[in-house]
Amino acid sequence: MEITDKKLAHIQRTLDRIYDPPLLINLIKNDPVEFPHQYKDPIDIEISGFIASALAFGRIGLFKAVIRKILSLSNGNLKDYVINFDPQKDREHFEGLYYRMCKGVDIACLVYILREVLRKHGSIRNLFYSCIDENRKAEVPYNHTLPLTKERGGYNSPFSGINIRYVLNRFIETLREIDTTPVYGDNLHPRGLIQLLPSPVNGGPCKRLNMYLRWMVRPDDGIDFGLWDRISPSILIIPLDTHIIRICKNLNMTTKKSPSWVMAEEITENFRLLSPEDPLKYDFALCHLGVSGKWKEVLTDGA
Repeated sequence: MEITDKKLAHIQRTLDRIYDPPLLINLIKNDPVEFPHQYKDPIDIEISGFIASALAFGRIGLFKAVIRKILSLSNGNLKDYVINFDPQKDREHFEGLYYRMCKGVDIACLVYILREVLRKHGSIRNLFYSCIDENRKAEVPYNHTLPLTKERGGYNSPFSGINIRYVLNRFIETLREIDTTPVYGDNLHPRGLIQLLPSPVNGGPCKRLNMYLRWMVRPDDGIDFGLWDRISPSILIIPLDTHIIRICKNLNMTTKKSPSWVMAEEITENFRLLSPEDPLKYDFALCHLGVSGKWKEVLTDGA
């Protein structure tokens, strides 16, 4: 069943009501975006955000404890800690860490990979921008999930210059191409490391990577940071967590059954009808409405 114009109008009125940044800021402490908010320097925000988003799977109370431990190792000087990270000397501090399939050595390797990015590119942003430039030179077109209509055509126009799936895939490929021998003793990429560097190449939704992009790209509203200003928020893809999936299925914003990149695109296309230039505007508010358990009564009230 497709979403009707009447239903879409009601959803927009409701979302506009719950998108209240001064109130939503109070929910940051219950979200992994809490960690980059502990820093002021843009590079520190990028690094802490990448580490936090990479580990943001499973129960929030469990992964936040691990993220907090990792960031505490820098003693407040995150950029310097990462740039000067010594796999031989510093790896021992990760030996007691373990989260799901990610061993301490895998997490240490993530920090090492970030070290290599900073030393070569100066920032995570610069690496991501280089992947965008590569996409533009390659002229890889974007394949839309939904057919372009008169209404949707203008909304999709930002994709004409950037294939975000290609860029994300190239970004992760670049990270995975870094030689991990200094950490593992050989150029290995075990399951625990790959879990921290998800790619959309096989059709997965890449929730954590899309969440990180939202943090970096969306305008600074007290929740997101707006640091990567060469990227339009209009090209972002929604991070698919269980709450967003449940709510969007209920609202007929997706026809797909299982989480996938295609489902994320389809849901994003519908949010783009509501907010063409900023389709992820409501993501944080809607996610935490789902966490509260009150989403059904709020979204169906007056429908």
